[in-house]
Amino acid sequence: RTTKMRGDNERAVSILTTDVLGALNGEGWPVRVGDLGENLFVDGMRYDVFAIGRRFLFGKTAILEITEPIAPCAYLCTLPYLTPKWRCADFIRTLDRRRGWYAKVVATGPVAV
Repeated sequence: RTTKMRGDNERAVSILTTDVLGALNGEGWPVRVGDLGENLFVDGMRYDVFAIGRRFLFGKTAILEITEPIAPCAYLCTLPYLTPKWRCADFIRTLDRRRGWYAKVVATGPVAV
């Protein structure tokens, strides 16, 4: 992400899972890792495993707590493959309930990629 969110600790990290990216690609959307602004791209865990209040260990010490689902926003319309404008509206509707999750940092630590 290159744009700082409003400094909200409840939205410190954004998470997306590989199953969502795979589904979007399968539907013809050419989404790549990073296009949706995710800070963590998680493989091996399905999107529906995440839920508000659940905590997850990343690396050896970093603990994140899921705080809310991410709502798709018009900022996504800046992606180069979402022109003309109607295509962006379709994409935002497609992302409903699978855009990703926000999390707060409960314990810090290194996370290797």
